[in-house]
Amino acid sequence: MRPKVIATDLDGTFLDEAGHYDVARFDAQLAALGRREIRFVVTTGDPLDHVQQLFAPLTHRQNLTYIVEDGALTVTGHGEQLQVQALADRDWRDAVAWLKTAPIMADCFVIACGRDRAYTELATTSQRFHESQAFYPSLTQVTDLTQVTADILKLDVTWLKTEVREQVAAFNRQFQNRLVGTSSGLGGMNVTLPLVSKAAALLALGQIWGVSPDQMAAFGDSGNDHAMLEMVGQGFAVANADPAIITGPVKRLAATNQQGAVSQQIDQWLV
Repeated sequence: MRPKVIATDLDGTFLDEAGHYDVARFDAQLAALGRREIRFVVTTGDPLDHVQQLFAPLTHRQNLTYIVEDGALTVTGHGEQLQVQALADRDWRDAVAWLKTAPIMADCFVIACGRDRAYTELATTSQRFHESQAFYPSLTQVTDLTQVTADILKLDVTWLKTEVREQVAAFNRQFQNRLVGTSSGLGGMNVTLPLVSKAAALLALGQIWGVSPDQMAAFGDSGNDHAMLEMVGQGFAVANADPAIITGPVKRLAATNQQGAVSQQIDQWLV
């Protein structure tokens, strides 16, 4: 069945391992989807400025809607802000302080993500700072994260390892009913409000557009995509996805992100 809304995660799902996609192919698909009145939604833990830069080469980029910061912010391709949900100042500052001192969180890197700028204590001369700029073009170095006064939508916590389930579980025990940590893949954990998620933001969009979840399709590869994939009528995990998200109605695609799994499925709907 052809969906009325298509949503996709980016890293590990829509983008290849180098963070690229086939611009010409996707631009043509966006145009074709628009003619069929099918909406396309980018759902990601990445910040708004990064995804806007990523899709800037597209002629039909205004047909996109962006759910960014793991659901904390939704913006249309025309730049209209549809919703934003910031963390309570006390809660995110307490979380940063705990992340710095809890033994299980040792050697983590923390980025506090605002609406228009991201903040970190990493030195601007460090390799990690420059690597992070690929995802956070407006990354700003500060001496003390807890002194940032801007509204913070999400904390991005990463390690130089791939398996962080114990860290995610420990964080959620510590901040139960205040904040929630979710695996973002690639050795990362995103911290948001308990009711903020890609799934919740996509559901809210559906209510605005008059589209029910069973009329939606979604693609993902990691823990922060799981609820979204289970919520929609057609949930797809790319072949390289974490096996833990392939539950219930979620289907595993034969193709990986490297093979253009999302675009292949879109082509099937456009036939």
